[in-house]
Amino acid sequence: MAPLPPPPPPRADSRCPLPSLVHLQGDWANVYEPSDDTYLLLDALAADLAVLRAALPGVVLELGSGSGCIITGLAQILVRGGVPAASAALVATDLNASANAATAATAAANSVPLEVVRADLLGAVRPGTVDVLLFNPPYVPTSEEEAAGGQAERDISAAWAGGPDGRVVVDRLLPDLGRLLSARGVFYLLGVRENRPDELAAQVEAQHGMRAELIAERRAQNERLFVMRFSRSQPASA
Repeated sequence: MAPLPPPPPPRADSRCPLPSLVHLQGDWANVYEPSDDTYLLLDALAADLAVLRAALPGVVLELGSGSGCIITGLAQILVRGGVPAASAALVATDLNASANAATAATAAANSVPLEVVRADLLGAVRPGTVDVLLFNPPYVPTSEEEAAGGQAERDISAAWAGGPDGRVVVDRLLPDLGRLLSARGVFYLLGVRENRPDELAAQVEAQHGMRAELIAERRAQNERLFVMRFSRSQPASA
């Protein structure tokens, strides 16, 4: 598979408004605080509205929702884009009980209907039901022991400790991706260059016949962040 082409340049107005998070001030010891990665994923979703609308999302699922900023922000993006608020069932999962509470509070504070489930990856998901899947995984390269400890303790370190190459959790998800998504489903994945996005794209194409596209990149301090979109067919142009 050829290397992924660079993403399109961002528009001058590409910064997406954020949901209100004032209710969470002081909770960041136990819940991942929205940062550059959160903002990039929301900006990419806002720029990808045409693709999201074409997916006709009946079920939107975020894995590892943390503060709830991303899935709540996506709900607001869809409403601003003319998608009726009641047309999609929104579901958010996280291992961390504090993150579950924060996600529910963020949705409520922004008047977004949302179901929150404490679960590990796809444990509570029926096959073939998800139209839009979102994942800002633990992508920071660490030791295997640090990543395993975060997952076992179900604490805030599980939000960032990604093991060797930052891929431990993502690599658990990818084999099940094809059975999880609906026929029109799309998957948005955030990561860093150390996660080897070209290899990720080739793996998903080989396993599931899905097309990968790099839709956004941004440098944040010492990290080169990216957002990839995976789809079963050629998506509508954004």
